Amino acid sequence: MGGLCSTIDKDGDEPPTESKPQTLPRASKTKRPRQMEAARHSNRRSPGWRAALDKGLDTPESYEAARKDMQLEEMARAFDADVLRSSSSIEQQAAEIVKRIRWFDREQTSVSAANAHFLGCVDLINQTELFKVAKQMPKGSHLHIHFNSCLPAAFLIRQARDIGAMYIRSTLPLISPENLATTRISFMVMTLEEATHHKGADGSEIYTPFGDLLDSKYKSNTWMPYKDFRSVSKLSIVLASY
Repeated sequence: MGGLCSTIDKDGDEPPTESKPQTLPRASKTKRPRQMEAARHSNRRSPGWRAALDKGLDTPESYEAARKDMQLEEMARAFDADVLRSSSSIEQQAAEIVKRIRWFDREQTSVSAANAHFLGCVDLINQTELFKVAKQMPKGSHLHIHFNSCLPAAFLIRQARDIGAMYIRSTLPLISPENLATTRISFMVMTLEEATHHKGADGSEIYTPFGDLLDSKYKSNTWMPYKDFRSVSKLSIVLASY
């Protein structure tokens, strides 16, 4: 029957079953605290899904029963299990509203592979209903910011100049103003081995030589030492044309 797959997302929220909403749906009382209470009691005994796996999942009914039992145990072990069990009715309702807003945004917002990074998505993020909620929340532990998101890019690039293990890559060769305007550039600190090798589909190590971002034959997303990139004199010509 295969593994015990789950349809619950990383936050434990199941997607709404109704069709694509055009307006935000009204929140219903969440089932999560009741599930957590069941998980608390089920965790006192030996999990039945382990015994079911040993015995063999030979019917759809035995598979579903083992899967549900495993999900209950997972809930009981979650870091927020105690908080969820003791949550008030108003907290449960608020959590349900936010969950439905998240799914509404997922349905309404289109994110392609080309703009999967933060800078490519920032305009879409600013348009979401969830971001409106976040802006009204009191400042506190819900804030999470990465180092490279809270400092000006010019400052970070200056810091990278003196790091020998800093590498740069681009989705397009930097040979024209058009490419400069549309490319996506990445920086990474890593070893020489990491910069010049990647794993193939079979798990084997494949050597990938450095590329030259200022060469028309540059292979997309091939790493180049940042110190070499800065030393190339024709870079100033490209930037001047831009």
